[in-house]
Amino acid sequence: MNHPSLAQKILDSKKPFVFFHTYCVTRDILQQAIEEGKSMDLDVCVDDEGKPYLGHSKEYYEKSGEIQDNSMPLWEAVELISNATIPVIVDCKHFNAWSCVEEVIAKIGEQRCLVHTFASELCFDYERNSPNFISEWSPIARLNLLKRKFPSVTTTASAKWLPNDLLISDQYKELLQYIRSTLKDNHVNTICLNVPDKTISDRSLQYFLEENIIPHVGIDNIDTTQLSQVYIGETDDLKLASKYCEIANSDYLI
Repeated sequence: MNHPSLAQKILDSKKPFVFFHTYCVTRDILQQAIEEGKSMDLDVCVDDEGKPYLGHSKEYYEKSGEIQDNSMPLWEAVELISNATIPVIVDCKHFNAWSCVEEVIAKIGEQRCLVHTFASELCFDYERNSPNFISEWSPIARLNLLKRKFPSVTTTASAKWLPNDLLISDQYKELLQYIRSTLKDNHVNTICLNVPDKTISDRSLQYFLEENIIPHVGIDNIDTTQLSQVYIGETDDLKLASKYCEIANSDYLI
């Protein structure tokens, strides 16, 4: 019998759940997250030889000019998490990293994994104001295939370059319908629209929740008291991240 997915637990709780987001996974921060019963974010990538590591792609660092963070070795982080009980965002940062992502899921447990990718079908041209990192895109069907192999995994698709006023203008009804139906057709559980978080409202949350799709909201720079619907929050501050016990009873902590 499959365990409930993270998405199902969040929906059942009827309240938001905030994940910890970080670009750099150190032993200290991971151990703190485990001790506090919070969550962790793993950016899973592969180098030119196919060797997996924590971080973004070579293409990303070359185009963005950013310096790669000094994260701990991937499999050491996975081992620590697999022996703990916290949930984890498994963020596929390269289209060649999917076999590694599946191995991470198998080691940690599908019911504790939220797997994310930028979906090719959700690449738009409304607000293209940043480099296009080709290696980060995967067909949304890849998440559908993952769900077939790991029924209790939570899948997340990200969009990019949507109009900033997507959720506050009435002119994008058909675009929203396309996004929601694409997610539903591929059994995707959660969505990162990557529009300004301040434009997210209960109305827009409810639009996706009607199909049991949970929107992501960055909580660090908005007033979350204005939101009463379920959402998945993300924060760069571990103190603001939710405790896993808020959505999981002792039967799930295995």
